Parts: sequence; C-alpha cells; structure tokens
Amino acid sequence: MMEGNQQLALRIDGALQAAGQEVSALRAELGAASRRLAELSADGPPGAAEMAAGGGGPDSAQPSLQVLLREEVSQLQEEIHLLRQMKDMLTKELEETHGGKASEILPATELKVQLAQKEQELARAKEALQAMKADRKRLKGEKSDLVSQMQQLYSTLESREEQLRDFIRNYEQHRKESEDAVKALAKEKDLLEREKWELRRQAKEATDHASALRSQLDLKDNRMKELEAELAMAKQSLATLTKDVPKRHSLAMPGETLLNGNQEWVMQADLPLTAAIRQSQQTLYHAHPQHTVDRQGVRVSPCHSRQPSIISDASAAEGDRSSTPSDINFASAPNSFPLQWG
Repeated sequence: MMEGNQQLALRIDGALQAAGQEVSALRAELGAASRRLAELSADGPPGAAEMAAGGGGPDSAQPSLQVLLREEVSQLQEEIHLLRQMKDMLTKELEETHGGKASEILPATELKVQLAQKEQELARAKEALQAMKADRKRLKGEKSDLVSQMQQLYSTLESREEQLRDFIRNYEQHRKESEDAVKALAKEKDLLEREKWELRRQAKEATDHASALRSQLDLKDNRMKELEAELAMAKQSLATLTKDVPKRHSLAMPGETLLNGNQEWVMQADLPLTAAIRQSQQTLYHAHPQHTVDRQGVRVSPCHSRQPSIISDASAAEGDRSSTPSDINFASAPNSFPLQWG
C-alpha cells in the first residue's frame, strides 16, 4: 500500500513538473508573441497606429489575443495551485504513514478511489493543456491571417495614396489650364471693349459731322429761299420797268444834256429799280457804248410779254443812252439761266 502511495506521489510530481514546463513554455510563447506584435506595430506605417487607436483596423484584435492568453495562463496557474495542494496533502499522508500512525491509514479501496480521482483530474488537466495548445495554434493562424490582412491593407492604402496623388496632380493641372483660359478670355474681353468704345467714338464723330452738314444744308436752303425771294422782287421790278418804259419816255424832261459825248435824259421821279439793278445797267452801258437799239422794236423777257413794243426815235435814242436791248433782255429774264449753288 505504501508503494502504491509512493507511485501516486511520483505520478503527481511528474504531472506537476510537466504542467509547470508547459506553463513556462506558454509564458515564453506569450512573451514572444507580445514582442512580435510590438515589433509589427512599430515597423508598420504611421497610418496603421492611428487606425488601431481608432478601433477600425486589424490591430484592434491584438489586445483581445493578449487577454485570451492571459486568461488561459491564469486557468493553468489555478490548476497548478490545486495540484500543489493535492501534492501537499499526499505528502502529509505519506509522512503520517511513515510516522507509524496505522490507525489513520486508509483502506486500499479508498486509496484506489482517490487514485482514480487524481487520474481523472490529471486527464482533465491534460485535456485542458491540449485545448490550450489547440487555442494556441488557432491564435497563430488568426495572427497570420491578421498579418496578411494588414499587409493587404497597407498595399490598399498605398494604392489609394497613389490615386489621391494622381487626382491632386490632375486637379492642379486642370486648375492651371482653367486660369490660363480665364486670363485669355479677360484679354479678349478688354480688346472687344476697346473696339466697342472706338466704334462708339467714331459713330459719335460721324453723328456730329452729319449734324454739322445738316445745319450747313439748312443754312444753304434758307439762303436759297432768301435769294429766290430777292429774285422774285427783282422780277417784279423788271416787269414794272418794262411796263413803265413808254411812260418814262413821255415824262422825260425836254432839257437834255450831253455828258462826255453821250446824251442823258432826266426823269422827274426816281425809277422803281433797286440800286443793284441800276448799277448793273450803268455798268453794261459804259461797257458797250457803241451798241444801238433796234428801232423796229425791243423783245421783252419771255416770262412777261412776247409782243414787240414800238418806241419812237427820240425814246429809242434816249434808250440808247440808258440801256441796250441785250441789257434789258438779260435783266428782264433772270429765270432763263439756271441757278447753281455751291
């Protein structure tokens, strides 16, 4: 019976040592995993740390992995503590058996029952260790998956960053082209404005010139009307002169004098001629002193009477000294010549 207890104690010691070794191995793996996670977080891009801090990236799973590992380690430590307590109890029983306390020695059946219980507990501990190993493998697979996801995320971020740089470059180029086009349009607008104001100035000058020409034309029209009125008055005077020629011959003074070899007759009243007509008659008379009047008759302007008037020899002689038939025809027919105005 003592040999069975010793064997049980040896088994328990071996199980405790194996559990301690596995716990130390798990601790070493946990430390290595934490160091690798720290290295990955340190070697990653600056955007990954920010994403992990925001809880949106794959690094947010690292604290959860560490928590799981710590829970499993704490469970193993509790089991080790229970096994140590059992070991202490068994060592105490062995010491009591060695001390000669035969009365307290348990029967073999009870020892077998305790041994079976201890074996069951040991099997449960082994199962827990196997479960921990499986969890460790699963965590390793998840860690590799997370690493691959992080690498894919880094590549995606790099591609997005390159796309963003291309977009910014294209936007800057398009903005520069738009600014150049706006400047060209502004220059063209200024040129068109200058041309418009130049055309307006020319149109204003043309309008002023046209108004000046119109005013000059109005002045010429008014002058023409005045000249036409004077011409009508001159026609009336000439008509009166042609009608009053016989009367003037009859009313002439008998005393006639010769001046400079030319005979002149004096009228009692002044003729109804204007000073300009009289001056023109005198000029024509002095210019043609040798021109004689046709004694058969003098033809008057066609605008008046076309019948010949018989003048006596005396009146014809007096008419020779006053005016010539050509002078009378010229003075009495001003409309026979067209008027031209400058």
